[in-house]
Amino acid sequence: MTGTAYGFLTAAAPAPDALTRALARAFGVAAERVDVAPCGTVDGRNWDTALVTSEYEVLRAGDLRGMLHVYATGEVTSPPAPEEVAAVLAREAGTPVLVEWGTVPWVRKVYLPQGWFTYAAIEDLDIAKDQPWFRVYAVQAGLAAFPEAEVAGLDAVVQGAPPETPLADGLGEHRALLRPWEALVSRMAAGWPPARWYGADLYREDLAARDRIEDALPALPAPVRAAVTALDARFRALTVEDAGHELGADPASTAWQWHRRPAVLPWRVLLPVDPEAAGRLWKWVEDGAEGQPGGVDLSGLDLGGACLAGADLSSSLLCGTGLTGARLTGTDFYRSHLQGADLTNADATGACFVRADLDGAVLRGTVLDGADLTRADLYGADARGAGLRGARLLGATLIGTDLRGADLTGAQLGENGFEVTLDDTTRVTGLKATAYGPATLTAPSGASRPLAGPALETWLRARGADVRVLAPRQPQARPDSS
Repeated sequence: MTGTAYGFLTAAAPAPDALTRALARAFGVAAERVDVAPCGTVDGRNWDTALVTSEYEVLRAGDLRGMLHVYATGEVTSPPAPEEVAAVLAREAGTPVLVEWGTVPWVRKVYLPQGWFTYAAIEDLDIAKDQPWFRVYAVQAGLAAFPEAEVAGLDAVVQGAPPETPLADGLGEHRALLRPWEALVSRMAAGWPPARWYGADLYREDLAARDRIEDALPALPAPVRAAVTALDARFRALTVEDAGHELGADPASTAWQWHRRPAVLPWRVLLPVDPEAAGRLWKWVEDGAEGQPGGVDLSGLDLGGACLAGADLSSSLLCGTGLTGARLTGTDFYRSHLQGADLTNADATGACFVRADLDGAVLRGTVLDGADLTRADLYGADARGAGLRGARLLGATLIGTDLRGADLTGAQLGENGFEVTLDDTTRVTGLKATAYGPATLTAPSGASRPLAGPALETWLRARGADVRVLAPRQPQARPDSS
């Protein structure tokens, strides 16, 4: 009687007890009927009674530290799908678990301990000769376990889930000509599965496929032309006219389909792994994602790992929103409320936070290089280790702001309150500022002392800043009423 084999990769090194518990639960067997051991182990195995066996290898280096081989004997009735096992393993082991998915060998579906999932692209670098050395080089949504991976839409994920194309499939020798056009229409109608993302370049390739159909159209038989007409009608119903603006297509030199874009743009954002947050964000995309009056309310959601680069989130509510590891390059947060939001390790290079409220926000390790924070409120914000190179902080409220380890190289302040916390790792080379103190300087020991007036100015100038510390504003005297 044959059994079922499975293979998994894990972000953390496998723990035998957690593996045993997870496999027993996933396969619906008693823990005593599960055998877990390091690869190559012979002694002490319960071959005779085990219904599920697993050998694991702890990898010494790379982004992935565990490799599992699981086998369920034929006595296990209705063995679960690999994805089901991966989800249980992730939850019980408390680490991301990667499982093969689709038709592309380097793409993996990644299950997280919370029960969520996303997709990743991996490669075996073949550095170590005696065991694999895996690198996760791209992820569909940012994951803390793989901080070096690029957050990007993965074409291979789209290609790994091809849609049904019944019209093209019934056209014999003309199938290959029509299939890309029908596949685009099918994906659009289904909401861009499997990840609600489709790259603009992929869309352009499909429009070019329609150009090839047009070139061949006069010689095609009537049934094929009828199929093309039907697909064109469906395409028009799912798209809107934009005169080629979204794709930069010249109406004078391109065919009609180049002047239409999907009614829901699938390349505008990359969704986070949290299903609730992904659903709310996708609804915003469906509604246009064009900075509607009053913005959007995403407060309290976990948008960690999402890509919102260039999105218009002006006048939006993001109070307490999780944006850890999110890609926010060029995103517009004008007059948005981000009180208590967590932007740890997010990339907000060149983003607009003009008049945004960031009171109490967590900006630890956040990249804000070139960002515009003019008149932003950062009262009590934790900006330890934040990158603020070349940032504009003119008139921003910097009271109780923690700037220990922050990089303000080339940043600009203008008559700002500067009641911040600094330390010797705060970089201020080229900082141009007129500001009011006092600041607080902390030492590695934890001791602190105030820096005000000339002392603050001297400290900043000694580190390369071009700063003038202003005298405290004096309250206006009341006129004598006598």
